[in-house]
Amino acid sequence: MLKRFAVWSFLAAVVAAAVTAFAPLGQVTEGHGIPGGVEVTRSYRVSEFSNQGAWVLVVVAVPVLIALAGALIPARAARIISAVLLWAFCVLGLLSVGLFFVPSAVLMTVAAIRRDQPVSTPA
Repeated sequence: MLKRFAVWSFLAAVVAAAVTAFAPLGQVTEGHGIPGGVEVTRSYRVSEFSNQGAWVLVVVAVPVLIALAGALIPARAARIISAVLLWAFCVLGLLSVGLFFVPSAVLMTVAAIRRDQPVSTPA
């Protein structure tokens, strides 16, 4: 039986991972000097995936897997541990991607505290 807030936490982590990896959140400005003393600059937006490569997917997969474990394992202790680990990820990654996963950490904290009705899964 899956807990509703834990499932929402997982979905929030998936959305945060997709936005963090693929949304154009960074900006690059390039300058080129050409003969005659004129400098040409070009500025464009880039995603973390295009800027950092596939390693970004490994980084953003960590909170997604933590939230997935909290959603799939029926024990309340799993949701508590998942909430603590998500908050740790948010704090450690605060200067880069951690802020994007705060909604997932909040939802997992609610799932750990609250005793809500389980979500029925199709057989």
